[in-house]
Amino acid sequence: MNTHKIELYKKTQLETEDQVALILKLYDRAIYHLEKGKSEIGEKRYEEKNVSLTKAKEIVLELLLSLDEEKGGAVAISLSQLYNFVIREILEANANLNCKAIDNSVKILSELRESWNSINSIPETMVGQDGDAMIAFNVSG
Repeated sequence: MNTHKIELYKKTQLETEDQVALILKLYDRAIYHLEKGKSEIGEKRYEEKNVSLTKAKEIVLELLLSLDEEKGGAVAISLSQLYNFVIREILEANANLNCKAIDNSVKILSELRESWNSINSIPETMVGQDGDAMIAFNVSG
């Protein structure tokens, strides 16, 4: 195997690890605010619900704006579509007290979080026969 390519892969993995951790934290906060907003709907605390759901929407919007469709290709485009859908669901939930829309958003963000979390657990040995990394993500803000 080409040692230089393996070392480059390991360096890239280390550089992106902090970015992945940041993305995980953003998902955690968005999910937290969505669940808080749902609870506030149930308690008829509508002003607080608006604050919570607005915070969740802003986090998802930040995730959307950080996508690089040129570098990320089809993955970035798919994420863009999902984030736009989640933003619409949050707006629907906020305007119409729609807890199902919140549940949809939490489900999508939780699944995306799980996918990003799996990136952190990819073993260093996942390198192709020619030394190229089998999975390549550009995680940049």
